[in-house]
Amino acid sequence: MTESNRVQLQEITGHCGEAEWKTRVELAALYRVLDLYDMSDLANQEVGARVAQQPDHYLVHAYGDFYDEVTASGLIKVDAQGKTTDPEAPWLNDGGVNLAKWIFGARPDVNYFVHGHCEDVMAVASIESKLLPLSQPAVYLGHMLTYLEYEFDEDDSFGQRFQEAFGQNNIMISHNHGYYCLGRSAAEAFFRAYYLRQACRVQLKVMASGDKPHLIDPQRVARYQDQMYQSTDYNYDGTTEWAGLLRRLDRLAPDYKD
Repeated sequence: MTESNRVQLQEITGHCGEAEWKTRVELAALYRVLDLYDMSDLANQEVGARVAQQPDHYLVHAYGDFYDEVTASGLIKVDAQGKTTDPEAPWLNDGGVNLAKWIFGARPDVNYFVHGHCEDVMAVASIESKLLPLSQPAVYLGHMLTYLEYEFDEDDSFGQRFQEAFGQNNIMISHNHGYYCLGRSAAEAFFRAYYLRQACRVQLKVMASGDKPHLIDPQRVARYQDQMYQSTDYNYDGTTEWAGLLRRLDRLAPDYKD
């Protein structure tokens, strides 16, 4: 860590409480894990968190920072109107700030979100058949999935349509664009994003084979979903994997905690 970064870290930790610092570390870890699994897009996309014990304030990354550069102290706090709490804060992605306002403002049950442009998801987002019940991840994510038409100009009118389209769902695919995954925790948001990409990858490979797809019928899909979420043998919120992901980060990129 450079001396300037050390000073910045001391300033941040001196002005935020333990709950906020924990949120910062979790969000920085989420950025790094997404990068680790090739789910970033240069300086684009956005990942956000609601500040623990300060529900009307949110954390996002500085625009221009790559995911493998994000650190806990470098995250920027914004209020419910999308205004930074630090007048000297660096440039922010307007789209990311809007997502924080729209998602956290409408969904008090959500504490983290991932917006991504993974090519496999973008490809499925660009076909009429949408995501099909072809694989296990498609089954356990399909019931929480909705869709939205892509718009480049994300004005207030689009924000209202965005919130209405999301409703109480936890995953949304934006046609021809990308995806949004919500979670109560960083682990849950990542779990949903990771397996959405996997489900889309499987579908694209099946379609590329040229053979007739073997779809899981709706009755079996509903039965499997019930069995999955009632199971005591596995967690479908990412908690089974998150501790291991943090251990991997601690080995490969421990500076996310800075």
